[in-house]
Amino acid sequence: MGRQKKQHLKQRKDGRYRTKYHGIQFMGNTEDEALAAREAFKQAELAAEMRSTTVEEYSTNWLPIAHPQTTISPITYIGLEAHITKLNRVIGQVFLSEVTPLKVKEVYSTEYAGLSNSYIRAGKQLFCAMFDAAVSDGYLRSNPARDVTAKPHKGTFGGHRAITAQEREWILTLCTDHRAHAAVMTMLYAGLRPQEMKALQIERSVDFENETITLVDFAHKSNPYEYEITSEGKTSNAARTIPLFPPLKKALKGKSGYLITNAKGERVNVEAWKCVWNSYVFHMEKAINGCEKRWYGKTREHKAILAAGGSLPPWVSFTVTPYDLRHSFCTMCRDNGVELNTCVHWMGHADAKMIMKVYDEFTDTRSQREAERLKKLLEGEKVPENKEEGQE
Repeated sequence: MGRQKKQHLKQRKDGRYRTKYHGIQFMGNTEDEALAAREAFKQAELAAEMRSTTVEEYSTNWLPIAHPQTTISPITYIGLEAHITKLNRVIGQVFLSEVTPLKVKEVYSTEYAGLSNSYIRAGKQLFCAMFDAAVSDGYLRSNPARDVTAKPHKGTFGGHRAITAQEREWILTLCTDHRAHAAVMTMLYAGLRPQEMKALQIERSVDFENETITLVDFAHKSNPYEYEITSEGKTSNAARTIPLFPPLKKALKGKSGYLITNAKGERVNVEAWKCVWNSYVFHMEKAINGCEKRWYGKTREHKAILAAGGSLPPWVSFTVTPYDLRHSFCTMCRDNGVELNTCVHWMGHADAKMIMKVYDEFTDTRSQREAERLKKLLEGEKVPENKEEGQE
């Protein structure tokens, strides 16, 4: 890169030199003095602008430039916007030049509590990139998001669990006429992701004669309120065929249209799905405890027990989440000896890493099975070799 040519100014009749910037004149006894005065004004003007630019102003301008919507999917962009929204809820009105590592740490503590480790890391990466740009633009001397004191807390790994035997029994026997029951059974006995379940149409995907479910449609958030149905799944293996196991076949028999609908029988949007799930949890807790939570301890029967000096059993909450159901399907498969690569296919993962890290948890059932197998080996009995598919 060549050396930048020095600007030469005309000398006035009084011997001084003059230059202009935004209509303002700058004088000096030498060319260098005049140019230095103009440059000092520019720097002061820039500093004033930086002192008055908030995090919200900078971040909302930076995001569409750094991540053009033409180069990434709408779902990905919505996810990035969600992180920026979290940032701005906490420090959006703070001037960019005044952001400290402690303020960034406050964002994690306030907005990312209880969230998964991978989601927190994604937020950190975005914040680091944004503040790197702010440093390059001259708004900051160093990146506060990269400072060791701004390091976020560890999040949860997986964020879901296998349901208990009691919870499975409740699902199979209670609230079977609820609108969400078929969807719950599909996640529990086919391992579908919630977004896959919301796009499933019975006639299109369920083959009762051959006892299979073929996934071809997937729901994605097109905006904070609606789902868009596309043929693009979460991974390259998302489009797959899964066996239609007997409990699920029974639950789906006679159903038609979309697997989950709103009260009008239409495909759910974001808010409708929340309402359906909350309604399912409400009715499950009512069935488990014999009354609504607001009437717990206030019914005639409860009052009679308390009046007689008895005590009420503790209220039982139904804490199962949609991803707990998918998790439980994988655990059930592994507990019953389904090979790892088969589980990978049925779950729609790209590889076995996620199953081994999150879903393939130790259970008493598997421990007992393996103990019985080892016992037979030690007693001299022949048992089938315990090898995972694809292993030597």
